[in-house]
Amino acid sequence: MSPRSEEFMEQARERLADARKILGLVHPAVTLNTAYYAMLNAARAALSERGKHAKTHSGTWTLFSETFVASGEFDQSLSTLARRAKEAREKGDYEATPPSAEEAAEFVEAAGEFIAAIEKLLAS
Repeated sequence: MSPRSEEFMEQARERLADARKILGLVHPAVTLNTAYYAMLNAARAALSERGKHAKTHSGTWTLFSETFVASGEFDQSLSTLARRAKEAREKGDYEATPPSAEEAAEFVEAAGEFIAAIEKLLAS
């Protein structure tokens, strides 16, 4: 794995660990935000390995989908969970509609699954 991709993966793992630690201790929006960024950084690591990058969050997810989901290399349902996390984070941040504690917990679990799948993808 390239040094840049490894940096992204390290950030993803750290954010996931943080999300797990703070689950139930802080506002659910903070937990969701942390889990979302774990997924985003993992997606950036995978794209980096292909020499691709995007400037925005939406651009990252679109490029990720085009590169890995459309080709069948990455599970569509996990990609959908990441996009749902993005939408929930934006609702909490921009529309003052925070997630419930249950939703935050679901996204932390999803982030763990997403990162594990990215690690498997990068190892192949």
